[in-house]
This record gives sequence, C-alpha cells and structure tokens, in this order.
Amino acid sequence: MDLLDLTQQTRESRLDYDETSALVRFGAFRLEEDGESQANSDYTYGQICEKLGALYPDVSFKLINHDVFARVKDGVNGTLVEKIGLMTGKIPYLTTTVAYGSCDIFVVFREDGIGVTKQGPDYDFFRHDLDLEDVRRECQNDGDQISEALCSAFLEDIRSEMEDPFFDPEDERCALHFTSGSNDELDRLMRLFILTEPGIESHEEENVRLYAALEDADPHLPEDDYEGYHSKRLVALTEVVLSENRPVGWEWEYNDGAYDRKSGYTQSAEVLTYNISEVIEQSSSREKMAARRELGKYLKARGYDLASFDALANKEGAA
Repeated sequence: MDLLDLTQQTRESRLDYDETSALVRFGAFRLEEDGESQANSDYTYGQICEKLGALYPDVSFKLINHDVFARVKDGVNGTLVEKIGLMTGKIPYLTTTVAYGSCDIFVVFREDGIGVTKQGPDYDFFRHDLDLEDVRRECQNDGDQISEALCSAFLEDIRSEMEDPFFDPEDERCALHFTSGSNDELDRLMRLFILTEPGIESHEEENVRLYAALEDADPHLPEDDYEGYHSKRLVALTEVVLSENRPVGWEWEYNDGAYDRKSGYTQSAEVLTYNISEVIEQSSSREKMAARRELGKYLKARGYDLASFDALANKEGAA
C-alpha cells in the first residue's frame, strides 16, 4: 500500500519490507521528537508485529511467512491508511514534487512540523519550521507558487540536514582552487623539491601525487601512496609549502550505495600530479644547477635548514 495516499479505502493490506520499515522508523522519529530515546529501531521478523502493534494500537499486525498483514481492528472506524499512514486527514499538510538530480521526490510538509519524503519505494522523514498558513497566504493560495516555495525550502534548508541527504554528485563537487597562495607557486616549489631529491633520476617513470584538501582533511603528500613516488624528505618539504599554498578540491565517487543519497558516494580529493620525467626534461641545465640554491633560500626565509631535510633522505637510504 501507499502510506501517503489517503484515497485508499481498504481496512487491511499486506505490507512489504519498505512499508514496515518506514512505519517503525516513523514511530521512532516521532518518539525522538517527544524527547524519548529510541536506542534501536532494527527488529527481527518475530519482533516487528509486536513493535508495530505498540505504535499503532488501532491496528492488528500478523506475521505470515515473512509477510506482515495489517488490519484495522473490529469496532475501530476508518481506513487502514488513516490509522497507519504517514499523512492523516486530522493534520493539515501541503505537498510538492521536487526534481533533484536523477530522481523525483514526493515531499509532504505536515502542520505538526514533521515532513515525509517518498522516492520510489523509500520513505524518509525530516523536521521543518514552516507555518503552512503563512505559506498559503504569501503564495495567495496559488498551487504552483505553493509548490515552488516548498521545493525551495526543501532544497535550500532541509535536504542537507537529513540523516542521509538526497544527493547529486555533479552539483556537490568542488572545483580545485586555492584558499591561500597559488597553483603557480606550488608548482614552482614542487619542481624544486623534485629536482633536488636524491636519486630522483632512477624514478623518472613515476609521478608525485599531491592530494588537495577535503571538507575535513588537509592537503597532503601521502607517505604510503602506492601509485606515486614519495619519500620522507619530499613529504616534509611538501608540508612546508602547503602551509602557504593550500589547494582545495574534490569530486564524489560512487561506492555501490544508493544512487540518489549521499551515503552512496565517497568524497575523493582532486590530485595534483607531477610527472618526474617531465619535470627533469622541461628544466634547463641552469635551472637544475640553481635548484638547491633556490630551495635553500626559500627554506632559510622561513626558518628552516635544507640540510635537515636532506638528513631525512640519508636516514631513509640507510634504512
């Protein structure tokens, strides 16, 4: 059955997994709003009917071969959807359909501050502070204007606050940019680091891969990047330059989860790649000879000694 369709007149129905799960989660959601803790909303088939019966006392629930059958109790007036539905004729509501990414989301704003979404067979819940009468009044009771206002409220204020937000990876990617310094300065110094790296000629077929900052991670040159060249010396030098030249940027990679939810994607840093052979080939003899002097001047101006970084390479070589 459709838990958001009040036109259904049946008093009994078989409930599938999505529907029983939605009913249990909605019950827990309402209890949490009332200040009651719900430590666990996962139940076995043997427990599900008992839990549903406690949440919806006007309805009996019976488990038959892993299917839950719901029926309005004798002597109780009303339809099944009126008793267990996620909308009710007793609570005013407004609805809209939000087009987001590759999905259409049916959204319900209830007057009691609870919201419900349905996308395919999946239901989810949110809280809102919209005054529905204000919305009607400001939109002059025009259906199209009301729908547009509700869409804007959902996309701008509510979607991102959901436990698992609806998600379009193309809209959420962050193009590479610098919050301090510049790409030109970072590139200049990374080339100096590479040109002065001991034994770098034997790694010409490799790349140095520098990862930009994410929302909750700093930019870095990893010490264990199996796809790129790294050394303790190079990592330490990179930390110095990144303190002044901070690249930020990411895209989202699908991780086999839900296509339209944030949980289905993993934030992946933009990677600045320096091809070692290109750095060597594109540097003139004069640039190669001056590289250590230029690097020494850069480090000295910031209170560092080039010899201390070279010592890291010596220790690594000895190990």
